[in-house]
Amino acid sequence: MTAKANKIIIEFFKELELTSKNLILFIASFLYFSGYLIQSTSLRNFGIYRIEIIKFQYIEVGFTFIVLILLVTLVPIGCYFAHFRIRKKSGLPHYWIGAIGYMINTYNLFTIIAFSAIFITWKEWSLMIDMFDLGFAIKYYKVFFAYLGYAMVILIGLPLIERKVVEKSNNVTNIYMFIIEPLRVFGVIIALLFDIFLIYTFPWIGDLLVTGLTFLGASISLVFIIFVIIYYMKKLGDGRNLHVLGAISSTGILVLLFFCINAYVFSVVRYIPMNRGGRLPITESYLVSNDSIYGKIKLESFIKDEVTGFGPVYIIEETQDFIFIVSPDSLSWFNDWASTCAIKKNTIKYINNNRISENGLR
Repeated sequence: MTAKANKIIIEFFKELELTSKNLILFIASFLYFSGYLIQSTSLRNFGIYRIEIIKFQYIEVGFTFIVLILLVTLVPIGCYFAHFRIRKKSGLPHYWIGAIGYMINTYNLFTIIAFSAIFITWKEWSLMIDMFDLGFAIKYYKVFFAYLGYAMVILIGLPLIERKVVEKSNNVTNIYMFIIEPLRVFGVIIALLFDIFLIYTFPWIGDLLVTGLTFLGASISLVFIIFVIIYYMKKLGDGRNLHVLGAISSTGILVLLFFCINAYVFSVVRYIPMNRGGRLPITESYLVSNDSIYGKIKLESFIKDEVTGFGPVYIIEETQDFIFIVSPDSLSWFNDWASTCAIKKNTIKYINNNRISENGLR
């Protein structure tokens, strides 16, 4: 990027008055707007058309959405160029092979951490896994932290070994051929095996990867168009041309963003737990009421006597006046329509929430 191009971009954003304070406000507004669109589109699929406009939860939903877009677009590119520049400055041999190998390991580590933070529930963290059917069961979180430690050793320890080899050895070629490169390849193989292990352990991940291809394509298209626009902004030196380009390109960006949101809603968001900005219930509820139309139920974990009410149900939305629920009998949560019911809050005496038994909806 030339000094002239830098000046053009700076002047363009100055005309937009995009200062640091305004930038923070813009990011927060964008997260809120994206979260609102995601929630409204998702809930209207269930026939819930009354959506509250003011809800800080929309920022959380928008944040998860943006994190996943960055994870599948800019993070792999950033991992590659960061490692390539580091290796080039360090003077270590095999720039391209080393950069690609470390990029795969780094990106896989970032992906596993982000994926676990967004998608994995407490039920899966504590799941007992019999690795390779050896009759030895271990909890998933222990496997996760073991891989985390291994990945850190590969990403930090191996470059240190390389530097020592270059400094002290006179036969760098053979050492790289028989030690460094096999270790790097072994690291990539272990990373890929861990990914396969996750898909084998949690079959719903395979379904997510297939249905998420639409979201992946939409995200790549959105980011690609943004970079193309920035590229042409660098080429145009006239302020008037920049404004024309901005007016034309903004329409395309908004259309792609809306498509990306819809792809996210229809292919990804139902796999994300509700406490992380998704639509997957993680608790089941028993609604207790004074209304005689409901039958008698017994909540052994809450009170000993029978009460009037019903459950278990999944609460998927709550407004000022209504609670919207889905029955656990809706086994087609991921593939088909899930029947919803709206209940007035003033008919409900109290609600008993419990963790979903077994493996939940997925």
